Amino acid sequence: MPTHTMSAEGATGRAPTSSYRPGTGRPRADEMDRLDRQAQLTFDVEFGLLREGGLRTDGTLLDLGSGNGAITTRLRERLPEATVIGVDVDPELLALVPAPSLLIEDGRIPVEDESVDDVLVRFVAQHLTPAARLDLWTEVLRVLAPGGRVHIVDVDDTASGVTTPLQPGLAPIFAKLHHAQAADGGDRMVIGKVAPELEAVGFVHAQQVRDAVSSSERPIEDFAVHVGPERHVPHVSTGVLSLADLAAITRGWQAILADPAGSVCVYVHLVRASKPGPVSMGSAPTTEGEAP
Repeated sequence: MPTHTMSAEGATGRAPTSSYRPGTGRPRADEMDRLDRQAQLTFDVEFGLLREGGLRTDGTLLDLGSGNGAITTRLRERLPEATVIGVDVDPELLALVPAPSLLIEDGRIPVEDESVDDVLVRFVAQHLTPAARLDLWTEVLRVLAPGGRVHIVDVDDTASGVTTPLQPGLAPIFAKLHHAQAADGGDRMVIGKVAPELEAVGFVHAQQVRDAVSSSERPIEDFAVHVGPERHVPHVSTGVLSLADLAAITRGWQAILADPAGSVCVYVHLVRASKPGPVSMGSAPTTEGEAP
């Protein structure tokens, strides 16, 4: 299996199969803060979708692409009887995740076959080429116990959210981001492709679901991490967007904040699927080379 990035918008790949490189155009510490605020904004909705999809509360869960552990930590708080393991290819990021954690080398998750109950893959697929995604799904299938589940959270730029007032004039700017990520092998409409890919490698019962978090539930300022200009400053540094583009994004965000009826709704997309077999019984993962 070729080496590729498995990162929740937070790990560095070791081959050009990933469109994401942490710290590009932004200090890494600032990027880690952004990732944590994004996790804080949508975690409750994501966790609800995970539980609806059969996530075990007392089993073993790999947070595959754990990055700096923003989601890993929150999962451990919500699942005190489970074993939640951070998994990534970037040793610097993995050092930020309290044990247990596992480093991926040569594209292989270092646990025995059929030894975990659930695998979460959050904001990884959008950064991978189609071939790398199939390699990843195959590896996830290997480590899951019969009846185990994979839960994939990712993006769909055709339905990412809604703002009031609407900002249709920003569409050409966001198209630049889409094309730039595609040029690096990524895909910002990947979520619609995941279910058939999972079934192609042997998963069953693949299902795509969606929920949302909105400014009727959270302060509208919290959504700056998704739709505000700060998110796009690095794209100016890398030449993907111009200063004029950033100014237009800033004006759009300010218009939302200034409107008495201003609102933001961000969609959370998830695909879930199961490994064929009876529901897993929560076996503990075994590091490769150890006796099960």
